[in-house]
Amino acid sequence: MPRLDLPQSLKGLRQRLQQRLLKPEEADRPPREVLRPEFLAGLKRLDLRARALVQGFLQGLHRSPRRGFSVEFSDYRNFVAGDDPRWIDWRLYARTDRLFVKRYEAESATRATLVLDASASMGYRSEKRGSFAAPAFSKLGYAVTLAAAFAYLLQHQRDRVGLLCAGGASGGAYLPPRSSRQHVQRVLENLSALRAEGDADIAAALSGLAAQDRRRGLIVVFTDALTGRARLLDALKRLRHRGHELVLFQVWDPAELDPPATEGLSFRDPETGARRDPLPHPEYVARARGHLAEIRRGCLAVPAEFQFLLNTSPFDRALYKFLRLRRRRH
Repeated sequence: MPRLDLPQSLKGLRQRLQQRLLKPEEADRPPREVLRPEFLAGLKRLDLRARALVQGFLQGLHRSPRRGFSVEFSDYRNFVAGDDPRWIDWRLYARTDRLFVKRYEAESATRATLVLDASASMGYRSEKRGSFAAPAFSKLGYAVTLAAAFAYLLQHQRDRVGLLCAGGASGGAYLPPRSSRQHVQRVLENLSALRAEGDADIAAALSGLAAQDRRRGLIVVFTDALTGRARLLDALKRLRHRGHELVLFQVWDPAELDPPATEGLSFRDPETGARRDPLPHPEYVARARGHLAEIRRGCLAVPAEFQFLLNTSPFDRALYKFLRLRRRRH
C-alpha cells in the first residue's frame, strides 16, 4: 500500500540519493578544494598545510560508503592504568562518564623514513603558459608538503617517522624514526627549512641509509629522479634486500613533461650549469617519457611501489597509495 503521507513528487527520492552517493567516481572522493595545491599554497605554515591536507583527506574517507581500506580507528576499550591519555575519547566520556580508549586496527608501530631529494633541479617551477597558471609549488615545495602530511598522518596513527634530506641547505640531515610529538615537530621544522640547491646524490643517500638503518621499515622517497637510473635502482634494491618496504614518488613539473614547442629551445642542468644542445620538441618528449617508463619498470622489478606525480596534481593519489601500502603491511 502506498504511503499517504508522502507526496508523489518525493517518491523514490531516498533511493535516487543513495544511488548518487554510491557512484564509484564520487564515493571515495575527499573534498577536492582541500587537496589542491592552489588551496594549500595559501597556508604559509607547513604544519597547517599538513594538518589541513590530512584532515580533509580523512574526512573524505569517513564520508565514503565504500571503504576499500580502513582508516585507522577500529573500536573502543576500557581505559586502564598506563594508557596514554591522548587516546581517550573525551566526547564519549562526557556522554557516559566512563573512560574509553580508541583502539586501532594496526597496533604494531610502523617505522617510516621520509627521504627528500633537495637538489637544485627540485627547485624548478614553470611559469604561466597561455591560459595555464603557473604551479603553486616548486617540485620540492610539493614534495615537502606531501612529506609533512605523511609525518602528520604517521603521528596520528602512533607510528614512528624519520627524515633524510639529500642535498640542499641541510647538507644531508638525518633524523631516525621516533614517535614523540617533539620529534615529529623537529621533522616538520627540518622540512620547512629545506631549500633546493646544489647537486644531491640521492642514490648515495639511499645506500647510506641501507647501511645505517638495519631495522626493517618503510622508506618513502620523493625525487624527480633526474639522475643515473642504474645507481638509483641499485640503491633501492639494497634497501629491499635488507627487508625495507619502498615507495618512490617521482615529482615533475608539467613543463618538464611537455615543454613549450619553441624553436631552438635549449636546456640547462640546474645542478651543474651545463647547457644541452637544443632538441626538437618531439625528440625531447620521447626521451622524457622513455626515462619515466624506465624508472617505473625498474621500481616494479625491485619491487618498490611507484607513483608519478606532477606538482599541479591534487594530493589524493599519493595519500591513497600510502594508506594502501600501510594496510598491506599489517
